[in-house]
Amino acid sequence: MECLLTPKAFHHHDAATPQDSATSAFSASQWAYPEVPRGRKKLKHGIENPLHRLLPRHAHRDLGHNVAKPSATSAMEKELLDILPPHDSGLVLINNYFDRIHWFMLLFHQTDFRDKFEQLHTLRQQGPAKVPASQCGYMAVLLAVCAISIEYTTPSQKDDLTRKGIQPDRLKERILSALRLRLLDILAMGSLEAVQTCVLLSSYYLYHGQPELAWPLCGCAQRIAQALNLHRNVKSLGGSEHGQMEQPVIAARQRCWWAVYEIETTCSIMYGFPSSISDQDCDAEALDPHDESSASTAGFAPLPEPNLLVYKCAMSSLTKIAKCALTDLYGNPSHMDNAKRSDSGHTARLHSLMSKVSDLDKTLAQWLNGLPVKLRPTELDLKSSLGCPLPAQHNNHVSFREQLFQLQALALKLAYENSRILIHRPLLSFNMAASEAGSPRQAASPDPFQHSVETCRDAALQIAMTGSIPIFYHATKTYIVSFVSLHLFTAGVTLCIMASLDPLRPQSHESKVGIRALMEMQNVLKTKSIVATQGLGILRNLLSLVMAKEIDVMFQPGTVGVDDEPETRNTLPAGAQPQIAEPNALYQCDRDVAAEAPRPEGHDDTASRAQDLGPGADSGFCENLCMTEALLDFEQGGHLATGQQSASLGDSLPTNQFVGQDQGWLWGWNLDV
Repeated sequence: MECLLTPKAFHHHDAATPQDSATSAFSASQWAYPEVPRGRKKLKHGIENPLHRLLPRHAHRDLGHNVAKPSATSAMEKELLDILPPHDSGLVLINNYFDRIHWFMLLFHQTDFRDKFEQLHTLRQQGPAKVPASQCGYMAVLLAVCAISIEYTTPSQKDDLTRKGIQPDRLKERILSALRLRLLDILAMGSLEAVQTCVLLSSYYLYHGQPELAWPLCGCAQRIAQALNLHRNVKSLGGSEHGQMEQPVIAARQRCWWAVYEIETTCSIMYGFPSSISDQDCDAEALDPHDESSASTAGFAPLPEPNLLVYKCAMSSLTKIAKCALTDLYGNPSHMDNAKRSDSGHTARLHSLMSKVSDLDKTLAQWLNGLPVKLRPTELDLKSSLGCPLPAQHNNHVSFREQLFQLQALALKLAYENSRILIHRPLLSFNMAASEAGSPRQAASPDPFQHSVETCRDAALQIAMTGSIPIFYHATKTYIVSFVSLHLFTAGVTLCIMASLDPLRPQSHESKVGIRALMEMQNVLKTKSIVATQGLGILRNLLSLVMAKEIDVMFQPGTVGVDDEPETRNTLPAGAQPQIAEPNALYQCDRDVAAEAPRPEGHDDTASRAQDLGPGADSGFCENLCMTEALLDFEQGGHLATGQQSASLGDSLPTNQFVGQDQGWLWGWNLDV
C-alpha cells in the first residue's frame, strides 16, 4: 500500500495549493467553502487576507446562507428541539423577556428575534426534519432567553404556563442543564448566536450569585467575538466585502460586541477579575441611538426626545470610562523597574495616580453632562431621602415606556456612583503628611486625598438614597434586581469603612444611617436575589464591627469629645501638625484608642505605627494609617461572613478556586495601586 501511495503523492508535488480550505481550525462547519465564491476579485499582489473571506461568510450566514451540518450538530439540534416549549408558552416567555429584561441588555433586535421565532415554529409544525442545522444557534439563544425569563415571571404567568402543561422551574433547570452540557458544541459554531448565548448565560450567572461561572462564559464570548472581528470597525478591515453587509447585520454585530464589553468589564469591577479586553485593539463603532432597525426607536423623532436605545449607548460609554479606570488605576505595576520603586519613584507614581484620577473624574463629569435629562442621574437630598420609608408600590398611572426610562435612569445612577467610588478609591490609601515642628500650615493647599474620601462617601450615600425613588420597588420585579444588589453591597462596604474611620464624628452617624437604609433595601430584595441575601449577611457583620469599635472609643478613658479641638488629639507624633487647610478634618483617627484589628499573616506591624510615615513622607504625603486599620476591620468582617457560610455548607462542596475574587476586592487592605 505504501508503495502505491508514494508515487501518487510525488505526482502532486507541483500542484497549486487550493485557495480555500475545506476545513478551518476555528470552525470547520461554519467557515468551510471548498470553492471560491463568484464575483470575488483577486488581489494583484500577494495572497488575499483571510479576514476578507471570514467577514463576508459571517454576513452571508446571518442573511440565511447555510453551510454543511456536522454530525455533532444533529444530536444537539434534536436535543434542543425537544426542550423548546410550545409556541404559546414560548410566546409568554418571550413577551416577558422583552418587558422585564431586554431593556437592560438590548443584546439583539426585538423584531428580528420574533421573526425568527415564528419561522422556527413554522418549521417545527412541518416536522423536526424540516428544521435546518442553521437554526441551532438561534435555538440556543431562544432557550437562554426562556430560562432567564422564567426567573422573572409573575405568579399569574406561572399559572398560565402551568395550565398550558409547562412546569416553569423544571423547564428552566432542563434548559440550563442542556446548555451547559452542550456548551462546547455551541462554542464550536463560532457564530454571532454563540456569542449571544454566552452573554446571556454569563449575565444570568453573574447576577445570580455565581461569578465563577459567569467569568469563563464571558471569556468564551469575548474570544468568539474577536474571532468574528466584532471588536473591529467593518470599514477598517479593508476590502470591498464590507459594502455587501447590510446595516441590520452591522448593527447586530455592534450590539453583540458592546454587550460582551459591558459584561466583561462588570465582572472585573464587581469581583476583581483581570480585564482581558485591550481598548487599543478595539475600534468598533459606538452604538447608534437612532438605529432604524431597532424597535425601541419606533415612535420617536430623532431629536430631541430620547429612546430606549439611548440608555444602552450611555451605559456603554460609562463602561468604557470604568474600563479605563481599571486599566490605568488598578493595572499590574510589576513592569516598573527598581528605580521607580524607590522613594522618589513612589512619589512620582503617586503624582501620576492623582493626575489620572483627576482626568477620569473630569471625563465622568462630561459623561454626566451629556446625558438627556430623562436619563440623567438625580442628585438626591440626604435629609429628605434617608428619613423616608421605602415606597410600598410604584405609581401604576405611569406608562410602561416611562417606567422603562425610569428604570434605565436608576441603572445609570447606580453605575455612575459606583464609578465615582472606583475612580477615587486608590487615593484613600494616602493622606497629607505632617510638617516639621513649628512650621506653618499650607493654608491654601488643596487635599486631593480628603476630596477622594468625601467623594466616595457621598457616592455611597447617593446609592443608599435610591430606595426613596418610587421606581425602586418596580425594579424588584425586573432583571435589574441583582444589578441593584451588587451596587448596594459596594455602597454598604464603603460606608462601613467611612464610619469606622472616626466613629464619634457626625459624618460617621450619617454613614451609619446610610448603612441602615442599604440594609433595609437589601432586605426587600433578598427574596428576589441571592446577591442581596449574601450582601446583607456581610453588611450585618461589618456594621457589628463598626458599632463595637464605636463602643470601645466611647468608653475608653481619656477619649476626646467630638467638640474638643482636634489639635489636642494625639493623632500624630509629638510636635507634628497636619498640613491640611481645614482644621476640622472629617476623618482623623486616634491610634491610642482605636480597637486593634488582627493583622493578616505576613503583615508588618511596624508599618502601622503612627511614627512611621512611610515612603513619600518628605514629599507631603504618607500612608493613611486610619484607612489601613479600617480595611483590616473590613477584611475581618468579610472573613467572618464567608467563614460562617462555609461552615454551614460543610465539607460536601468542592473547593472554590475563585475564592480570591469576591465583591470586596476593591477594599483589600493590601490593594496595590
